[in-house]
Amino acid sequence: MSTELKSRIEEDLKKRNLTPKSVFQTIKNSLNGIKCYAKDGKSILLYIIGVILETVMGFVYNINGLEWILIICILGIILAVELINTAIEATCDAISKEYNPLIKVAKDCGSGATFIIFVVAIILNIIIFLPKVIALF
Repeated sequence: MSTELKSRIEEDLKKRNLTPKSVFQTIKNSLNGIKCYAKDGKSILLYIIGVILETVMGFVYNINGLEWILIICILGIILAVELINTAIEATCDAISKEYNPLIKVAKDCGSGATFIIFVVAIILNIIIFLPKVIALF
């Protein structure tokens, strides 16, 4: 790496106030977000069961690399959407505990996003695993 490029990168990092400590703090905050989602307990249990089931089925049916990539991606997307939905719900609850039609729209849309990605995951699993199950018979 050229010294000019290295100094430009260092200068950019200084502008952003990016230090090892700030990166560690960012990671810690992200993990705290996942911990907050897990404390809710409702969806995390279903998520963990899904991860275990898909992993076991992946090994049992010897899925290929592309299928593993799809499974891992969909599991990551599900978790990300669940975290965003949890953030929306927490924000709405912080604004008001009383009924508000706009808060209802926000919460329903967040829930709808979670439902859509869940349906996509089901379809993906059917596409990957159903032919393998049928081949057994």
